[in-house]
Amino acid sequence: MLSFILIYIEKSRKYDTIITFEDVPCLTIFENKKQGEFNMNKINVRFIAESAIIAALYAALTWLFAPIAYGSIQFRLSEVLVLLVLFKPKYAYALILGCFISNTTSSLGVWDMAFGTIATALAVIPMMKIKNIYVASIFPVITNSIIVSIELYFALGIEPIWLSALTVGIGEAVVLYLVGIPVMISIANNEGLVEYLEFENNIKSTKFFNLTNSLALALGAVGIILFIAYPCTIDHTLLDLISSNYWLIVFIVFPIMYVVLFLFTKHIARLILTIIVAMLPLFLMGAFIDGTVLISFFIGYAIYTILLIALSIFDFKINIRKSED
Repeated sequence: MLSFILIYIEKSRKYDTIITFEDVPCLTIFENKKQGEFNMNKINVRFIAESAIIAALYAALTWLFAPIAYGSIQFRLSEVLVLLVLFKPKYAYALILGCFISNTTSSLGVWDMAFGTIATALAVIPMMKIKNIYVASIFPVITNSIIVSIELYFALGIEPIWLSALTVGIGEAVVLYLVGIPVMISIANNEGLVEYLEFENNIKSTKFFNLTNSLALALGAVGIILFIAYPCTIDHTLLDLISSNYWLIVFIVFPIMYVVLFLFTKHIARLILTIIVAMLPLFLMGAFIDGTVLISFFIGYAIYTILLIALSIFDFKINIRKSED
């Protein structure tokens, strides 16, 4: 495989699918003995190399963020790569393989290897035919929320299934819509990269995801993860804790409100409303929380609030400069 990847890097543009004896001395099968070449029409070296890299990236990202990549509440950042099928549908095979490999280390073992891989396969099949990234991103959310919640019920007895489906779906939606879509649209807007990677399709580019909007989406995702991950510090039965502590769900609304206001309001209104929404949870903590809050979490959210306010001020200054120009 290493030889093929090296050939791909050095020779792909010149030889495309033709490899000579000099390129790989260890190969001894030739279709044309006189010229010392053999045709690789049936096995595209470039496709093999790209597929291997994508599958490896999916597995590596899953393992790197393993603490939040499995279970009833998960934020599998490697799912961002699923959106690559919008550029080149053939990547679906690599993504399914990558999902299977990453699930081999799951604590659920065969359950995750089977159900998780099926969920990814059922998601990418319809995505191969859809060009709208916003619509396509719905399928991984649906398949993972349904199939993973059923898996958790049979493997661990976690119920109710609807609550597992809700938490898994929220995690998948956060990763795809707040992280994956901005990343993929950034790639789509880079014409040189799209041409070099020889993508078969290209999603519609948009200027909506500028620097400040992308930062707002990213901070919104961080806020949601911050509030959902918090129970891990005080209780291992995450679903039970969330179902009995409604303040946690209430607090998740604030990062979402911040993002919505940031994206769909302008100038002074955006500055004032986003700062209010960013600071409000700090005042509500004393009213909603029964003393179990860790000081480290309070400090963490205070820092998070400062980042939200700083982004609002930064965006406001940028808009002032644009209006002056």
